[in-house]
Amino acid sequence: MTVLKGTLSIGLDEQEIHEYKQGSILKIPYKTKMNVGNKHDEMLELIVVKAPAPVK
Repeated sequence: MTVLKGTLSIGLDEQEIHEYKQGSILKIPYKTKMNVGNKHDEMLELIVVKAPAPVK
């Protein structure tokens, strides 16, 4: 996940919410629960790339 514009507010699994500003890149493990939001007035723009988990 890449933050293109604004500030991303995200909580992963049951963790507290953290904020990521423009230019941040997040690698989120497979099957991680996400609580994603925008708690600011500025528009939030993201790129999300999903791929299947590697075969073991």
